[in-house]
Amino acid sequence: MSKARTLGEVLSGLDEASRGVRFLQGEARETFISYADLLVRARGLLAVLQRRGLKPGDPLLLFLRNNVAFVDVFWACQLGGLVPVPLSAGVHSEYLHKLETVARKFDTPFLFTQRDLWQRFSGRGAARVFGERVCLLETIAQFEGEAVMHRARPEDTALIQFSSGSTSEPKGVILSHANLIANIRAINEAAGIGPGDVTLSWMPLSHDMGLIGFHLVPLYGALDQVLMDTESFLRQPLRWLQAAEGYRASLLCSPNFGYQHYLKSATQPAGDLDLGRVRLIFNGAEPVSAAVCREFAERLEPAGLDAKAFYPVYGMAEASLAVTFPAPHSGAQSITVAADRLSVGDAVTAGSGQRRTLELVCLGKPVSGCEVRICDAAGAVLPPGTVGHIQIRGDNVTHGYYRCPECDRALSADGWVDSGDLGFMDSDGLYVTGRAKDILFVNGQNWYPQDVEQLLQHTAQLETGKVAVVAARNQANTGDLLLVFVQHRRGVDGFAETAQRVQRALSEHAGLHADAVLPVPSLPRTTSGKLQRYRLAQAFARGEYDVLVASLQALIVSPGSAAVQNDIERQLQDICQRVFAGRSMARDQNLFELGADSLMLVKIHEDIEARFPGKVEITDLFDYPTIAALAAYLARD
Repeated sequence: MSKARTLGEVLSGLDEASRGVRFLQGEARETFISYADLLVRARGLLAVLQRRGLKPGDPLLLFLRNNVAFVDVFWACQLGGLVPVPLSAGVHSEYLHKLETVARKFDTPFLFTQRDLWQRFSGRGAARVFGERVCLLETIAQFEGEAVMHRARPEDTALIQFSSGSTSEPKGVILSHANLIANIRAINEAAGIGPGDVTLSWMPLSHDMGLIGFHLVPLYGALDQVLMDTESFLRQPLRWLQAAEGYRASLLCSPNFGYQHYLKSATQPAGDLDLGRVRLIFNGAEPVSAAVCREFAERLEPAGLDAKAFYPVYGMAEASLAVTFPAPHSGAQSITVAADRLSVGDAVTAGSGQRRTLELVCLGKPVSGCEVRICDAAGAVLPPGTVGHIQIRGDNVTHGYYRCPECDRALSADGWVDSGDLGFMDSDGLYVTGRAKDILFVNGQNWYPQDVEQLLQHTAQLETGKVAVVAARNQANTGDLLLVFVQHRRGVDGFAETAQRVQRALSEHAGLHADAVLPVPSLPRTTSGKLQRYRLAQAFARGEYDVLVASLQALIVSPGSAAVQNDIERQLQDICQRVFAGRSMARDQNLFELGADSLMLVKIHEDIEARFPGKVEITDLFDYPTIAALAAYLARD
């Protein structure tokens, strides 16, 4: 095991390594970079950045969809003492808004990005936040020059991981080299990772599971690793498992939604695959569903996937990733509990004979160097089997947040960090029961309701204080439903247009789709006026809105008026109707008003690309959101 104390030392120690990173880009493009070559490339890029004025301690915001570029610049930062700030990159306005919000937290932020993303961002009039401190990938002809290497200390900041999803006030988790090295070693030990393992991930490198778990961990052990473009997985999830077979991967990962996406999208018989080499398949980053694990394992059993390879884990950015891991090869172990006995201080009871139950997956025990405790609201430790606040501390846990005194005050004097999750522990390990505060897990990303509410107030013309965004588990406990409640005192009368406005705003600006947009005469609040979202979620779960949902359905999904006029429009209509199953679509209907989310747009673009190669970029769907407009754009050549 490496004795390196900083990330820069880890890469520098691989100057003769022949193993490395294989990048899968699109259907046929593939790039392999050995760790020895990565060291050379990072040094060359560091020289370029230093010529542009960057020096040790400077923050460099990474807003990239190109994995090769991301890896190059991340390691240039580590060698030069720059502080990388990875951010999720995309063309939706919420990605661009978060980039601007994060940038304003720094005095002199630098940005490394791609030309198309920069054009979208600068088109918002926000370019002034960076001034001349922008480096575009396309302007770098070659990596050359002599870089000045920086010798970092273990306690120095290695990266700042901003909380995913919170767009109004994202929290910057400061992670030191010591934090990361401690967690990387703990992950290797807990998962029994050895020199024969090969890792494969489609997770974005801006996500801690993608960056730390499936790039830094294998690099630390000098393992072969495969990084697949996230968009490739979203377009064709089968490619993920085909790559696992082709590169003999033994360690895979995905949040719960990724397994569901595969199950919904893949049509090829599983017996055509050989996944017998897969040793562990990590499931984390959002609530783990036992039902999804079982269905995925059953579907892939003909491919040789062992159900015991499922590896449900618990982690968070503040822990440098890993908090609890189960024993390898134990599979997804679960228990069924009474759903109405999961408040703080409740002793968990078995679900047998109960009207409402919840199946919870065991997430294992704390990894080496990390402690976990369950507390009540006053911080008193609760006995095993009792629901409370999950708190963590250890060598892998952050010591603070970037310029967020309010966040730092939440850290206890003796180093305990409140995860924001509720759960309990028994002799088998940790079980997470929910969030202490409202949060949405959608397509592998976290979204804070107040941020989505603010977005709707600005973009869907909803009054302040008259909208509530709520997360509710679906009946199968396989994912979150996104519910939007709008204060509207005339029942369904005149509400269809409001619902369409909400769906369009969510889709265009955040890539989200509401499972229901509902009018309510008033929103529940505390005596002090605080919104009680949980009461809306509970009422929805009890079926109190079922009749209202049914009565709205016909109004909201009614087709437009105009019939298609030519062959291009007919082909586009066919594509869109297969994505919006069961709906009739007219040429003048707006995809975003129908609630097209990011995954739907990817599917639509993929089918258009198959029929009209090279004619449409996915971003064009925002500019031409109806069949008629898109057909006219296609026909202009």
